[in-house]
Amino acid sequence: MAYISPQPFLGTIDMKNASLISLVTLSLFAAGCSDSDDGGSTGAMGTLTVLLEAEDTITQGLDAGEGVENIRDGWQARFDKYLVGIGGIDVDMATEAGVEARAPEVYVVDMVQVPAQGLPLWTMPELREGRWNFNYVTAVDGATRHDTVDQADFDAMVASDLTYLISGTLTKSDGVSCPPATLAQVPAGAVEAGMNAAGVPCYENTSISFELGAEAETVFGPCEIDEQPGFSITGNTTQSVAATVHGDHGFFNGFPEGDEGGVTRLAQWWADSDLNLDGVVTQEELMAIAPADLSEFDDRYQLGGSPITPVDNMWTYFRAQLKTQGHYQGEGECPVDGVAHSHGDDHDDDHGDDHDDDHGDDHDDDHGDDHDDDHGHGHD
Repeated sequence: MAYISPQPFLGTIDMKNASLISLVTLSLFAAGCSDSDDGGSTGAMGTLTVLLEAEDTITQGLDAGEGVENIRDGWQARFDKYLVGIGGIDVDMATEAGVEARAPEVYVVDMVQVPAQGLPLWTMPELREGRWNFNYVTAVDGATRHDTVDQADFDAMVASDLTYLISGTLTKSDGVSCPPATLAQVPAGAVEAGMNAAGVPCYENTSISFELGAEAETVFGPCEIDEQPGFSITGNTTQSVAATVHGDHGFFNGFPEGDEGGVTRLAQWWADSDLNLDGVVTQEELMAIAPADLSEFDDRYQLGGSPITPVDNMWTYFRAQLKTQGHYQGEGECPVDGVAHSHGDDHDDDHGDDHDDDHGDDHDDDHGDDHDDDHGHGHD
């Protein structure tokens, strides 16, 4: 804000000039009090509405099959709830440094209940005409509970600083679990079902449930769609864009970067992580299993490009995948904590038409001090 320092007045003013002096003073003061970081532009302004959008892998689940979006090893996945803390919208002009705006609100939302047309949660008025970069965060600091979320779940997420709280079920009519022999806790009465290709004993297990709360705070952006950064504002109009959360990365066989081939969705490793064969996979079980312990983690899986390193156990693998799930306008890509990730062309064929490491200090390098002041890595 411009500031006009008061000066001692020496002399006299006749009354006929007093009104003119007052008008000039008020005009200068008004010019210095704008809340917009628009560089003093007097051009036409536009408005941005930001929607929250759920990929259909969250709202409809994933089916078994051979299609690009299917789980390829026969399991079906359905989500009962998919809670995420998201918001802290941060935009800045792509063509002029220092021109920026924020919608700091963070909401905890159940993505399973987000309507197909998206959920409008943020409005940013008085943006200058031109192209803007788009960034957002997943976090729970300072979050507000959305109506889709139960109070008890919200309180649990805030108390434990959980970015996600996800529950669901994997089913397969002839499903088996083949837990690592050195870690398995086979109960009496478990029904043997032969061995897998690696010679690990398997047991009948046709339904695997989970409820997992994970800390995976992440900065996403600057986002782009079809190689175009962010969005454009036209004066006297409202533009709408969407922050999109994907739900299938927990089944990815790696962390693809650039256009290095398509990913494959697989779920058998989840079934094999049920160490005590009780039909429930827990955080404790995932933390006990190193990737090398799982016979399913063969040459189909690649751990390079993980946003968290090292990937020392399957809980870390799961959290790392959660940190890559933020997208833009459906399939648009957003760097993760300042590091670009892309999922190749496999998504584009299925979802693209719908829309026009814990890395530590990377937050500071890419987004400045604003994130530190507000969320630690986000906004407030």
